[in-house]
Amino acid sequence: MLAVKVLRTINNNVVICLDNNNNEVVAFGKGIGFNKKVNEKIELKNIDRTYYKVKPEYVDMVAYIPQEVFDVAVKITDYCRIVLNKSINPNTAFTLADHINFAIKRHQEKIDMSLPIIKDIEHLYENEYDVGLFGLKMIEKILNVKLPNIEAGMIALHIVNAEMTTVGNVDKKNEDMILDIVKIIEKYLNIKIDKNSSNYSRFVSHMNYLFIRGNKNKYIFSKNSEIYSSLVNSYPETNKVVERITIYLEDALRSALSNDEKLYLILHVNRLCTREDCENNQ
Repeated sequence: MLAVKVLRTINNNVVICLDNNNNEVVAFGKGIGFNKKVNEKIELKNIDRTYYKVKPEYVDMVAYIPQEVFDVAVKITDYCRIVLNKSINPNTAFTLADHINFAIKRHQEKIDMSLPIIKDIEHLYENEYDVGLFGLKMIEKILNVKLPNIEAGMIALHIVNAEMTTVGNVDKKNEDMILDIVKIIEKYLNIKIDKNSSNYSRFVSHMNYLFIRGNKNKYIFSKNSEIYSSLVNSYPETNKVVERITIYLEDALRSALSNDEKLYLILHVNRLCTREDCENNQ
């Protein structure tokens, strides 16, 4: 019998397994995790899809993302491989599903967003932008949600980032800046951030996209001034930290952050500081 061995069940449809070569693999299939215990076997014929070399924090995202949203992300990444004719980082389907899920919630809450570098993306990353447009069609067709065209640009940025990660061309400067920013957060909020958490992965992704916008001096501008003011008043301590991060970034990127960029920083820093993602050192 061709089968894999269960290591951990994420939900009824997703299981972390060991294959016959003792390689860890994330397996997807309808009901394959139902009542499964460690070391039990799952026949390969019951598995629809497998992913290797997926970061644990990305796997954990699946537990909080609707299956249909993940299915859409898979369709987009499959289409991406065809259009670009190259391999894509195995984490992409997971991070893209998380982004789509968040984009839908943002749309439902009527939070507007602009992306000044959208025209640059269309011209510089034409194929990736085509993937983004395909993604919007799939989201509308399968999830019955019509997202604005700006999200095609955001999906394209996800794909660009996935390509960079695949070839190992991750900017060391960006990594160093993220570590510096984490130190600022930990110091002034007196916490220790869990770098294995899904919220930290989201934070890193957000910062990488912010760096892309910053290097082009084309930050997010939208109509969210009331939301920004509300967040500043609701989270004064987080805002103080974000202002310190802003000083650091404006010096590093040689450009001034918009209030909208600071709005998203407040949201992401708050997500980092949920109980499960950090420990208070007091």
